[in-house]
Amino acid sequence: MTDDKSENNSDAGPQGKLVKIEDSQPAVDTRRFRQVFIVVAVLFLILLAVLAASSWFLYQQIQSVSRSTSNTAENTKAIDLTLDKKFGQLNSDLGQLRIQQQDQSDSLTALYRRFPKDTEGWALSEVEYLLVIASHRLLLEKDITTALSAMELADLRLRDLGDPALIPVREQLMADMNTLRAVERVDISGLAIYLADLIDRSGALPLKSAGGEVVGGTTEDFQAEQDATERSWRDLPATIWKELKSLVVIKHSGETRRALLLPDQEYFLYQNLRLELENARLAVLHRDTENLRVSISLLMDWLGEYFDNENTAVINVMDTLEKMSALQLDSEIPDISSSLETLRAFMHEKELSIVQPDRMNNGAGSR
Repeated sequence: MTDDKSENNSDAGPQGKLVKIEDSQPAVDTRRFRQVFIVVAVLFLILLAVLAASSWFLYQQIQSVSRSTSNTAENTKAIDLTLDKKFGQLNSDLGQLRIQQQDQSDSLTALYRRFPKDTEGWALSEVEYLLVIASHRLLLEKDITTALSAMELADLRLRDLGDPALIPVREQLMADMNTLRAVERVDISGLAIYLADLIDRSGALPLKSAGGEVVGGTTEDFQAEQDATERSWRDLPATIWKELKSLVVIKHSGETRRALLLPDQEYFLYQNLRLELENARLAVLHRDTENLRVSISLLMDWLGEYFDNENTAVINVMDTLEKMSALQLDSEIPDISSSLETLRAFMHEKELSIVQPDRMNNGAGSR
């Protein structure tokens, strides 16, 4: 019995354990299911919270964009209204300008119809003025360049008119221009500029010495000599008397001009050279050929007698002055008044042709 019981108990033991295992497994699954459900629920709530927050943020952004769009639309409407007003004002102004332009055009048309030949008369008066300028420049200043420029402008104005009746005037004008071009023209401005530069450089021209050595022509040498002469107060009266005698030069009528002082007094020699160059420059500006040649002759004598003729600068100056002495500054200027007289004769005939029909019309009307 006991064995049977023990066997039964032994048989019942494992079977009982299996029953317990079968009873605990659903509880574990239930707990796991609950845990998973809780996690899923929490995740779902978090997702809902995130979605809600995103929806709220998106809603706020949409509202902001909507307000901005509405403000922009209002501003655009205001700008459109302002532009419409400005465009309306501009159209009104343009309309007024068109009316004024049309009025001016009508006035000009009426003026042209009333005076159809005034333009040609003004052009002829302009040509006459240019020819008067050319004549004055030739007679008063002997300015061939400016006279030719004025005559060329006059010929161009006559050509633009295109009137065949003006051909004789243009022919006479062209003949006077060719005559004027044949005159030898001297560059007065260039000569005056060269002499002015030579005046500034004259102090650097070297002098001759008694022993054949070149002496520099500077004021410092003269000042040193003067200082040496006046070094002793005992020699002061004699020095003053010597200077006074040297300043007085007696010249007879017809005598060629010479340096005021002796060659050893370089300072005064250079001053005399500068003065004579200035005289030559004034003669060039006044187109005085005779005085220019006299000044150049005197300058050539001084340069040959007192200055170093082997120096390149001195040689160049002497060659230039010699070429300058061969120029004719006061060339004979031809008479160009024929062009002006021909033009004035044409203008007079034209005025007569206009006045006579008017008189005939007035006489016929009075009858």
